[in-house]
Amino acid sequence: MTREFELYRTPDAKAQIAAIEKESSKKGLAKQLGKALNHLSRNPFHPGLSSHPMLVYEKLYGAKVFSSYVQNNTPQAHRILWTYGPGAQQITILAVIPHY
Repeated sequence: MTREFELYRTPDAKAQIAAIEKESSKKGLAKQLGKALNHLSRNPFHPGLSSHPMLVYEKLYGAKVFSSYVQNNTPQAHRILWTYGPGAQQITILAVIPHY
């Protein structure tokens, strides 16, 4: 049996998630985000997430950073930027941003 990952959110990520959840026009995005976060906690490399390393963010965050899909084939589709830690079986959500 695989243990789930505990998800932590940076202050920026908390604010971004709250803004998505608060905006009535983004109900569909909020639902997709909830599903993506659920997949991330159970299996960071779930096929639907298309998780992959983002080398460009490593210097900015000082750690190996991954990007996972919240949406796909959508203009400005949203992505979750995350890293492992701070402890074992933990993931820190760094940001939830539109992909340009």
